[in-house]
Amino acid sequence: MPTAIVTGASRGLGFENAKSLAALGYDLIMIAKDPSRLSLAQQSLQRHHPDQHFTTYDVDFESMQATRETVDLIAAQHPAADVMILAHGVMSEKMSKTLRTTDAEWRRVLAINLDSVFTLVNVLGAPMADARVGRRIVIFSACLGRMSGPGNAGGLAPYRISKAGVNALVRNLAHETGLGARGFYVDAIC
Repeated sequence: MPTAIVTGASRGLGFENAKSLAALGYDLIMIAKDPSRLSLAQQSLQRHHPDQHFTTYDVDFESMQATRETVDLIAAQHPAADVMILAHGVMSEKMSKTLRTTDAEWRRVLAINLDSVFTLVNVLGAPMADARVGRRIVIFSACLGRMSGPGNAGGLAPYRISKAGVNALVRNLAHETGLGARGFYVDAIC
């Protein structure tokens, strides 16, 4: 069976993507922060798809050490996935303007929204790209990260900047890997 990795898989858009992929016959590697919520999501999918495998990993993406350890464990235990959907993320505090954001808030948002995305793509995306057979990575970004168009008047600095970084990472990776010419596709969705 094909395999997909989904972050934020215990709720929201991550869980909805996990459900859709399970319905298409994918075995899933489900990653989320809350182990009890992740277990409930896994049980729900397993009930509806008893012949498929649903493996879970709980990690707090704010910790770069925990993120690296978990991603290395996944890489060691699972061959290259066919699909990876990175749907995790966090909003910054409402008043987090550039001149009013604390170091702790800046670090929290950038670690979860950008640093962990880099680590996941860096470790788990490499074997996907090397396979050259139609592997795909989709990363959830945000319109606020486009830095153009409606709603780009400032505020929510860590969030906007983290999502602009995601967009830059995706664009850079897409060009580095031949814009799909090698059978590896990467895209961001807002």
